[in-house]
Amino acid sequence: MRLFNYFFALLILGSSSGCSESSSDRSTTSYSPNAHTTSNRVADIRFPEPITGGNRGEQDQYIAYEHFLTAELPAEEVEPVFHKLQLLCQQEMEKKCTILHSSLRNDEKPYGRIHLRIHPTGVDKIIDLASKQGGVIQRETKADDLQDVIIDSQKRLEMLLQYQSRLIELEQKSASDIDTLIKVAERLASVQSDIEYSQGKKAKLLKRIQMDVVEIELHSKSYTSFWSPILDSLSHFGENLSDGLSEAITAIAYLLPWMLIALFVFYLIRIIWRKTRT
Repeated sequence: MRLFNYFFALLILGSSSGCSESSSDRSTTSYSPNAHTTSNRVADIRFPEPITGGNRGEQDQYIAYEHFLTAELPAEEVEPVFHKLQLLCQQEMEKKCTILHSSLRNDEKPYGRIHLRIHPTGVDKIIDLASKQGGVIQRETKADDLQDVIIDSQKRLEMLLQYQSRLIELEQKSASDIDTLIKVAERLASVQSDIEYSQGKKAKLLKRIQMDVVEIELHSKSYTSFWSPILDSLSHFGENLSDGLSEAITAIAYLLPWMLIALFVFYLIRIIWRKTRT
């Protein structure tokens, strides 16, 4: 009976510490005896010193950076520069460059966009390649301070590990009480799921502050030469002519009834005016 009361005291402690988590935000993990050993090893994990590059100091260890660049190029150079950026990212294995999203549009006004993640020391090389190929329209750097989020995540993980160790002690003491043992095992499985979810969130935050995000947009110049607009107009002459004729026919169809009405009113007014003169 004492063990049973001790078990419920732990449950109250776990709920007050915020150990419960919505099941929609994580995958459920079944409990196994090997989970104790794995989680004990996780207890020794601490946040490593963040990877920084360039002119960053210790005050930036919890800062996540995003870089935005918009460049304007001649229309025929958008695609080659786009492929150069992709190739450079693939070659920067030491910088752990990863393309998150890329798109290329080849039409009258080519457009390219690359969204990638790279080590801070490799950002300048990517930016320089895009900016040297054409004129820079806009360049922006955004910094997000994740210190509070990271510290809270670490504290939550340590709290969960402490709670798990207490449950393990209770499990060992209640070996002869089957009902209490089953309830403790269920609670251990839930806590293990919470721990794995917190570990995944922590790893994601670490990667965010250790790696920079770069987004590059390549626009084609609106004016390239004197003859370019003229040639474009000639190439679409037939299409524009047919569109103009169709719009003219539509306008005539709308105006014709009103013209007949106006003509009738004109003759009516003329007849009345002649009668008044006579």
